[in-house]
Amino acid sequence: MNGSDTITIPQRFDYSVSADFHAAIASLLDAIASSGKPIKLDCAKMDYIDSAGIGLLVMAYKKAQKLGIKIILINVKASTKEILFLANVQKLIEIQ
Repeated sequence: MNGSDTITIPQRFDYSVSADFHAAIASLLDAIASSGKPIKLDCAKMDYIDSAGIGLLVMAYKKAQKLGIKIILINVKASTKEILFLANVQKLIEIQ
């Protein structure tokens, strides 16, 4: 699910991937904690996100914020971007 400073978000980002996502975020935060580099969440494959997926993003944001690390969503499709904006995720996490 991850590589260097990027985590690839799966096609369906919901509760079913929560354990994998938690592990990937924790591992990446440990790896880059002292560098201050941002974490990129590559959403190119993501076609579906629900409230649990949004909750996972907020959880990741809070963990990263404690360490002074920024999270950026990249390659977000228009359909999922609309859902993220309706949930005001852009107020917490940069969406590119």
